[in-house]
Amino acid sequence: MYDRLVVALDRAWRSLVTVLDSRAGLAQEDSRTLIAAADAVADFCVNHPGALEGHVGASAREVVKDWGGQRCGALFGEVRDSARAQPYAKALASLSPDGMVKSFAALWRFDRRAGELCSGRALEALVRRAKPATLSSLELPPEAYDALHALAGLAPLPDILPPDVTGLKPHDIDSLFEIYTGVPIAELEARLRGQGHQRARLLADGESLGRAVLRDAQWLARRQIDRHAVSRALMARFDRPSSESSGGGTLLVSPGHARDPFHTIDVYPVHGRGTADLRVGWLPRKQVPSLAIETIRRGCCFGSGVSRADPAFLTRWLDMR
Repeated sequence: MYDRLVVALDRAWRSLVTVLDSRAGLAQEDSRTLIAAADAVADFCVNHPGALEGHVGASAREVVKDWGGQRCGALFGEVRDSARAQPYAKALASLSPDGMVKSFAALWRFDRRAGELCSGRALEALVRRAKPATLSSLELPPEAYDALHALAGLAPLPDILPPDVTGLKPHDIDSLFEIYTGVPIAELEARLRGQGHQRARLLADGESLGRAVLRDAQWLARRQIDRHAVSRALMARFDRPSSESSGGGTLLVSPGHARDPFHTIDVYPVHGRGTADLRVGWLPRKQVPSLAIETIRRGCCFGSGVSRADPAFLTRWLDMR
């Protein structure tokens, strides 16, 4: 009995790989082969619930590494309506949401790049179909755990730093970010400098995250302005982009997908509102992604470098000074 299950699991796995590789452009198969492969996957999942999903998580190297991640992207991809997508859609629909969420967590633990390879929209659709208890049981560091819960609509993304950070040292702030993201501060600062897939450049070369955060927090504290108030005011302006401030500032919003630097998993579906061109009087125009609403609220990170939206500019544009 055990040997028959092993053989059947191997066949189902190879059938799933056939569908995924075709979808990812790694192989070319005729429609008859793809239909047969999808049927094999569906039949196995009916007779052995959860077995194939568990094997996916145990085959992390084959999914994430050996093929450059194309299989991973196909496995957690979005299904578009087309004749050729039908076998692919059937194969994915056969896999249980709870099993796939656990598999994704296993892939992520093996290689965090899995979070970069899977679109936020596809993960959002998956985790919203999974049981809350499944998501709560995942063994992931805070940033990945929170990302999946936020995509599922179970909880908002929490603050990373305490309400008042002015009493902290720069290295204390760096440590809090390291604990939350689970990566060394140097790697996190590289993300903030735009080194990675679709990252907004929020930190200048050679600039320290802890020092930048503390500098802006102290600037706000001297003026008795709360960073959460800035975040709320900015959100309200993004929600009515055609409005003007009394100081003559305007907001023109255009599409733009900026990935959150504090997450390896794309949480854009949670707070994405595009990118804004901000103007105040004769001051130079600034481009600010709606992501700033979250980075300011969660980590007092106003951003620097080419995307700088410093507190002085934003509070003036928001009529908070």
